[in-house]
Amino acid sequence: MSVILRLGGVNGVFLGVFLATSALASAGMDERASVVPGNLYAKALEDGSVRVIVQLKVAALPEGRLGSGDAVVSQRQAIAAAQSALLAELAGSSYRVVRTYETIPFLALEVSADALRALGASALVLGVEEDRVDSLQHGAGSSAGAIGRPNACEKPKIER
Repeated sequence: MSVILRLGGVNGVFLGVFLATSALASAGMDERASVVPGNLYAKALEDGSVRVIVQLKVAALPEGRLGSGDAVVSQRQAIAAAQSALLAELAGSSYRVVRTYETIPFLALEVSADALRALGASALVLGVEEDRVDSLQHGAGSSAGAIGRPNACEKPKIER
């Protein structure tokens, strides 16, 4: 059985605006939730916390492309202000600042699941990725795995 609801006049306009606004709001929530990969929530719950790199929504250029010293200072101030504002939003959740960056709009944090939810809800956050170190194939002291050459610190072997 189908039910067709016909509303005219102001009621119809109001309902249309309400439905359109609701759809946009829920689409915005889905978009915000996607800035934090779902596997990070599970990891934070399982391990108690997870290290992440947070990209802030700050327009930034490489400093060499900025036209003046004043522009560099202004960009650095914008990055610092966004970092401070985000950390203020995380108040009340469990997190630790691993590193702040002066010249790029990023933060390295160790966060709990509740702090991840706050990051996902923040309008200041453009993206969140897990902060991990990929180990080299041939050990920490070897460059062989990274560049496909013998370790640069080893003395060359001379065969005669």
